[in-house]
Parts: sequence; C-alpha cells; structure tokens
Amino acid sequence: MSNITKNIPVLIVGAGPVGLSMALCLARQNVPSLVVEKHSGRTPHPRARGVSMRTMELFRQWGNINDLLKYEFPREAIRFIWSESLQGNEVTRVEMKGLENYTYGPIGASFVTQDCVEEYLHHTLRPHHEVEIQFSKEMISFEENSTGVAVKLLDRKTNKEELVHAQYLIAADGAHSSIRKQLEIEMEGPDNLARSCSVYCEFDVSQWTQHRPSVGFFFTDPKLLGRSLFTAYGKNRWIVGLNLKPENTKEDFTDEYCLNEIRRILDMPTLEIKIINKSFWTMAAQVAKQYRHGRTFLVGDAAHRLPPTGGLGMNTGVADAHNLAWKLAFVLKSYASDTLLDTYYDERVPIAKRNIEWSTENAKRFFDIFKAIQTGDHETLKIKLQEQQENLNYVGLDLGFIYHSRAVQSENDEVISVLPDKYIPTTLPGSRAPYVQFIKDDKTISTLDLFEKNYVLLIGADGYEWQTAANELASTLPLESYRIAHNGDLIDPENVWHELYEITTTGAVLIRPDGHVAWRSNSIVEQPLKTVRQVLNYLNLGS
Repeated sequence: MSNITKNIPVLIVGAGPVGLSMALCLARQNVPSLVVEKHSGRTPHPRARGVSMRTMELFRQWGNINDLLKYEFPREAIRFIWSESLQGNEVTRVEMKGLENYTYGPIGASFVTQDCVEEYLHHTLRPHHEVEIQFSKEMISFEENSTGVAVKLLDRKTNKEELVHAQYLIAADGAHSSIRKQLEIEMEGPDNLARSCSVYCEFDVSQWTQHRPSVGFFFTDPKLLGRSLFTAYGKNRWIVGLNLKPENTKEDFTDEYCLNEIRRILDMPTLEIKIINKSFWTMAAQVAKQYRHGRTFLVGDAAHRLPPTGGLGMNTGVADAHNLAWKLAFVLKSYASDTLLDTYYDERVPIAKRNIEWSTENAKRFFDIFKAIQTGDHETLKIKLQEQQENLNYVGLDLGFIYHSRAVQSENDEVISVLPDKYIPTTLPGSRAPYVQFIKDDKTISTLDLFEKNYVLLIGADGYEWQTAANELASTLPLESYRIAHNGDLIDPENVWHELYEITTTGAVLIRPDGHVAWRSNSIVEQPLKTVRQVLNYLNLGS
C-alpha cells in the first residue's frame, strides 16, 4: 500500500448523471469524493430525456435549478404524436397530465436531455471543493481490504497508472459495469429485448413540426416500422431511432446508410442532414442480485437496466444515489454503524423491480402496436394507442413508493399497492413526506426544504414535550425539530398540515434526511424522550 497516491472517503467510478448526483449528495453532507470517468468529457449524445417530478425536486434542492430549466422543452411540446408518417395524417396524441399542477410538490416533471442534465450537475458541483472530477481516468482493478478499497487507475492521456485508496467504492459505471463484472455479481432478467441505433443529427423539418410541437413522433406506416423521431435540445436538433434487426450489426449503420434511411423516413430525398454522432444500445430489463459487496456499491445502470419506455432509468438511478449518499455520510461520520448501508439494497431493489415491470409493460405495448401494424389489425392498434397514455403518466410510481427496511419503523410489513398514475399523500413510515408550504421567518418554504442533512422531527401544535425530548437528543445526534403552530417554529397558513400528516395536535412525525418518513406517533406518549431515543436506536442511530 506504500505506492498509494491518494486517500479519499468515497471513490465514484462514472461521471454520468448518477455518479455526479452521488458526488453532489455527498458534498452537501460535507463528505469528500473523487469521481473518475474513462471518457475524455461529458456525453456528447442526448440520451435520456425525461426528468421526473421527484428528481426535479432533488435538483431544485441542490440549487441552480434555473440553469437546468433553460434547457427544458416547452410545456406545449410534452406529448408524443403517432402519425402515418411525418407528413401523413395524425393518428393520436399521448399527452402528459398535470404539468402545471404543483399540488404535490414545488416543481413539476420536465423534459430535459441527459447531456443538459450532466452540464447542470457539473455546474452545480463547481463550488463544492469536496468533489474532484477526473476525465480520461479508467479503473483497471480494485481490491478490498479491512479499511477500504485499493483502486488501480489508468490515466488514458499519459498511459500512467496510479493507486487510490477509498473507504468506499461506488460503481456508477453503467449497464456494462466493469466493477460488477469483476465482483461476478449476476443480473436477473432478459438482457436483450431489442437493439437500436440513435442517430443524433441536425436538419430542418419545421414545416411539418412547428404547428404541432412534440417530444417525439412514432409512425404507423408499415414501411416505417421501428423508426421514430425525437426532439433534442437546440434548433433543428433531432434523434432518429433506428431499430436493429437480429441480423444487423453496428457496421451496417454507416453514415451513408443512416443519411439515406433518415431521408426515406422523412420522405425528403434531398434533405440536408448533418450527423453529429450515433449511439447503439440494447433494451434490457435486469436487476443485480446484490447491490453491495463489502465496501463496494452498485448504483444506477450498474445495478439495474430498465427499458427506456417511460423514461425511468436515469430517475431510478438518481434516487439510488440520493438513498445511499446520506447513509454513507452517517457511517463515515460515526452517526450510524455499517449495518445502515445494508438497507440500501432492501429499499431500492423493490423500487427497481417495480419500475422495470412498468417499463417492460410499456415496451410490450410498443411491440403489440408494431405487430398490429404489420398484421393490419386496426382494432388492436386503436386500443393499444389509447393505452399509450400510461407511458407518460406515472406520478404514483414517482412519488408514492414506500420503503421497508431497518431504516424505517414500519407500522406493518404489507407492500402497499401503488397505482402508477395516482399518488395519495401519506405519512405511513417509508413514504415520501407529503409536500406542504410553511412560513418560516416571514419566508415561504416547503416541507421538502427541511430535509437533507439531519433527521427532522415535525411536531404538532401542542406537542411541546416532543420538542423538549428532541432538543435534549440533538446535542449528540443529527436531529432537528420544528413545531408547527401559529406561534411555532413553522406556521401552516392553510391549516392543512395536521390532517395531511395524519396526526393530532400532540403527535409527531420523524423524517429521514432523504425526506422519507421514518416513524410517526399520532399523539403524545407517556415518555416522549424514551420513545424517541428508542426509535432512533431502532433506526441504527445513537447509542
């Protein structure tokens, strides 16, 4: 170990949205990290485009949200259009619901491409000196020991190797994760549902699109089967989706072939097209059998591969990072024992499996549509196109999931059935704490602004004894408390908090740093201090 060049609490391999989110969450907990990326810079391809409401809430919390919003597609464009062809008759539209309805949070879902998300995250990370990002650095190998992980890195610019020691290693290195492979962690589920080539290019078809803005066009003409057109950020920027047949290879998709195919799809033989780059990808529906191996953790696509139908892949990965980061911080700061980290798998795997199932159903519907087009089954085609509304509307999946683990004092172990398109706010332990607007120091804030670094005990108007207990415990534990009352720490101007949080005026709700409910008490108990201490001990916090 004498040739180690750097010691770092957390080493993150992969500088995509999930790796950068991990670094940012850790930095906001004052935990240093090193992010290494084998490529020479950020992704040059738009890739994912849908950012869910929950992810947007996190981005808003992390700051500089306007730097991201400037890249979002116009609200009137948040729809998919199915038509015979780009110039042909329109068949149906798939609209996203509730775009301006912020009842459940301070910000809504957004359509922003992944390259813009990465630029936003890089910009937001700049002031955080806890984070160092190194491009053209490839992880060669790693070896765990009693104090951490020794990682061998290759500088692809100089071809020199170096050895870095980290207390924890985060695999954010994508669907073909080399870390996962070195650990021989198996994936469950199909690894090849379909193969596609995404051609990122520049051309002008505004005569066919300016009167009907859309994030994407799908075609029902049998001659255009497996071809699609998606909007990218920037004037006249598009992503053309070309499905690969089983006999196709990447070599078949030369620039010349792509140019001719795009002109055929658009029925514009002389259209001037500039190809920016191409990306090949395989649709899979897989989840890793384990997310943790000693001091190494899988996040994002390294842990799960979701079909892109529904846009949950990047969002699921960002939520992984958000779940794991505060737990790592608490262990590194000795607030909690290492066993807290086991709850990362317990909490996130059921969410990944559920999101995979929903995304796979969406993918199957696409396959059914293509089959109906091929066979001329117009009745099935009509039904399946109507069902496509489900592809964009998933607020229940996004906000309604409930964690079960030793990091939550569950009131029951039942798995609550969540309707994908319906969110019902609740404080059932494990759920996302419902959104409420408060007045604090004459300023309007929300519940979501309170949760990040510490546990937070929200207390009913008459729950003075809870606050006395919390104040005593806060001297040694990462715990804050707020009493909600007209003369309290927080004022509830709409008088909705007690009902929405499902407690009486003497009750209390304990919220984790990630904004999920850890425990609640409907009303005051006989020994509040003892009760809160026991709860925190159960949650692996405190002595």
